Amino acid sequence: MENQNVSSQEPEQVKTETTECLSSNMTLFWRVFMPIFGGVFLTGLLLTFLLIPEEELYLSFPILWARLFLFALWLGWLLFVRRTLWRLKRVDAGDTHFYVTNYWITVRYPWADVEKVERIRRLGRKLVTIHLKAPGRFGQKITFLPGDRFEAWMEERGVAIGQE
Repeated sequence: MENQNVSSQEPEQVKTETTECLSSNMTLFWRVFMPIFGGVFLTGLLLTFLLIPEEELYLSFPILWARLFLFALWLGWLLFVRRTLWRLKRVDAGDTHFYVTNYWITVRYPWADVEKVERIRRLGRKLVTIHLKAPGRFGQKITFLPGDRFEAWMEERGVAIGQE
């Protein structure tokens, strides 16, 4: 049967901006897998030392020292994850906007809101920090692991990258 809803007007074309991923694919590993794996492992180890009676553990020192050490290690891991790994974001960019996600929320920022882009080195890894003129949903600094195409994409657009 023929289409009965023929109109002389063409549907309006929606322009979509093509985006390219500027962040590394390893961001998901560092942001999600490592905190969960490390947290589960250290929590299990801490609970094991807290729940097993001292008589069943053959240690040459009091169990209290092992428990305190594991508790400090567990707290140190949580602090490390909070201050470093959870700050990593995934960044996709187009010509007019860039998109930042923490894998739960995605926010779109115009390139006009960027004050500067800075390359830093932390724990032997290259990181890129985008400084915004005003705080956004993820704060005023957005940090991510740069992907393979990051340098070339920024050079094509003429965006200057500073060093810390």
